[in-house]
Amino acid sequence: MPSLKPLLDPIRSFQALFVVFVALVAGPLAAQPAQIIGAAEIVENRVSGEISGIRRQLAPEAEIYRSELIRTEAASSTRLRFSDRSDLRLGPSAQIRLDSAIYTGQAGTAVTLTRGALRFVSGNGPVGTYQIRTPVATIGLRGTTVDVVLRQGRAFVTLVDGAAQVCIGNRCSLLTNRCDYVEAGGGQVRPAQRLTPNVPTFNTACRGAACGGGGCTASATGTPGTPGPAAPSPGGYDPAGGSDSGGSAGGGASGGGKGR
Repeated sequence: MPSLKPLLDPIRSFQALFVVFVALVAGPLAAQPAQIIGAAEIVENRVSGEISGIRRQLAPEAEIYRSELIRTEAASSTRLRFSDRSDLRLGPSAQIRLDSAIYTGQAGTAVTLTRGALRFVSGNGPVGTYQIRTPVATIGLRGTTVDVVLRQGRAFVTLVDGAAQVCIGNRCSLLTNRCDYVEAGGGQVRPAQRLTPNVPTFNTACRGAACGGGGCTASATGTPGTPGPAAPSPGGYDPAGGSDSGGSAGGGASGGGKGR
């Protein structure tokens, strides 16, 4: 009986090459582990994370991952710390995605808030890269602490420290004074104003250990309509590129977040 080896050898060689090809093409994508970007420092009541369709309940010190969707339920809140020393606090009934090149010291750092309220303290990532995206507007940060509240299709952005720019398309408003706020919605961005009692703030939306203290309240801002003290900002930085209107959307942040 003639040997089958001459016939099988080419087939086996082809199979071996095919396995190598599949491993090279699909392997890195299928086997790539989720990227750890920080941890949940404080969790009050029910807070969940979801990545790649897998949902879990967060507990204190639980690791969090790039591209993870974080949700807080009613009467719940959380404080997250990231590898670039950024600090993010979420109030009740909030939802945020930790997207882009988040908290890794790379350009393009962003979070996307789709509902609720947050306080964000930027970390030590590259200057000019931090953004908070919402369905209403984009907030560009630099050396900044900001409060963002989404309410009835509008975004209320209050500056706690640093400088920020709130944009819808090419319509932007600049925040440089502590406890000034910008309201955005309906395709419009209003000029910065002093905080007043009827403005939604993170302090009124979030209470408890995860929310922390400080921030801005209307009673702490002085007379409405009068300029507040300028918040510190890195030297030479102009978040609006020299104008408080008509600038490009987005901005950046760097600097003083607290670390784990």
